[in-house]
Amino acid sequence: MNGTPYVVKFSGGRSSGMMLMELLKEGRLSPERGDVIVFNNTSAEHPATYDFTRTLKHLAEEQHNVPFFWIEYQTYEDAGRYGWQRYSTYRLVNEFPWSEGNLQGYRWRGEVFEEMISQAGFLPNMQARICTQKLKIRITNEFLADWLAQKDGIERLGHTGDTSRMSDDDVVRCHQACGGTTPNAILLAKKSFLRKQPFVRESVRWQDFTKSRLCMSNESFKSSIRGGKCQLFGEHAVDYVSCLGIRKDEEIRADKIRSRVDHAKGQKTRSSTGQPPGEHIFVPLVDHNIVKRDVIDFWKKQPFDLELPDNGLFSNCVYCPLKGKKKLTAIAQSALSSSMSSDGPASIDWWIEMERKYRRDLRAEKRAITSKKKAAYISFFGASDDCVYDNIKGRKGKLAADYLEEDSHIPCNCTD
Repeated sequence: MNGTPYVVKFSGGRSSGMMLMELLKEGRLSPERGDVIVFNNTSAEHPATYDFTRTLKHLAEEQHNVPFFWIEYQTYEDAGRYGWQRYSTYRLVNEFPWSEGNLQGYRWRGEVFEEMISQAGFLPNMQARICTQKLKIRITNEFLADWLAQKDGIERLGHTGDTSRMSDDDVVRCHQACGGTTPNAILLAKKSFLRKQPFVRESVRWQDFTKSRLCMSNESFKSSIRGGKCQLFGEHAVDYVSCLGIRKDEEIRADKIRSRVDHAKGQKTRSSTGQPPGEHIFVPLVDHNIVKRDVIDFWKKQPFDLELPDNGLFSNCVYCPLKGKKKLTAIAQSALSSSMSSDGPASIDWWIEMERKYRRDLRAEKRAITSKKKAAYISFFGASDDCVYDNIKGRKGKLAADYLEEDSHIPCNCTD
């Protein structure tokens, strides 16, 4: 079997689901060619997203034999230039929630998202979208480098010790060597959650995370395999097709991604958070002029659906700051007036906690305050003089509906 493999990047939403259903129905996906479906779990999705994604995983694997993997960002500990350090990677998870009895289950209470924040030491925001870079782009690239290498699974990462070896001094030394100036006490507090997470990525087999019968046998990209990895960058970069659930009414998203691919083709440098030069963008919903109304109508005819309103409020990370403060106020209002889950990132309280715990306090760090607002903090929304999520909710559990009424600053699209 030869040919360019298809990689379906499934977001967990209706548009992405419609695209996947149509590709499967038309027989466009081939497990022999190496085609694969991948879902990046941020642990900040609405619970209904996991139910919807689980149903589609079963359909793809049990009825069409196409593997559908769930992956998550994680870190591991190993020796580095400045002592023992944490490095980023991904792990495979199954489609059931993590518990003491299911240690390979997916995280859903914000653990993955907070590990990423704790590793970075600051919050993602409009100017530094580290959540997209680390939870989506980077780990997808790393996953594909392993998957397309046609191995049995992924290898163990991390040292062989029984306990963590990274000391406070290691944390401070690495931070300062990289130009950081955060006071030690603040730095160590922000790294606390990170250092409590597993410090090894265990080796696992692909077959243990899919019900499909794995049968990839593609000679066409074996020349791109070097050192047990399929090369996504450089002169041996593999070609593959990314299938994205982008609609006709949001085609600009596809154009942005294609422009990044074109830019990558002319670059000699490479980055795991960049767009691979051999990636080919396929957007079947755009090609068939599918708009939002068509997607809604499609799911009304199906035996199952994503159990969320079709206004998009609860898609992606529930309280993602890119949704804009007006939409976030609407989400909080809806949650307070309903029986929506109040646990983890489905609750605005989790986001309030993250903002207070990881925002940069310029006064405490003895830094100059230079923003036009004269704001002392840098958080999810950039410079601010208070906890924005706290204000959106209202300090006494009531909504401050008149607070920050502007609409989305930019579209909430993690693939962009």
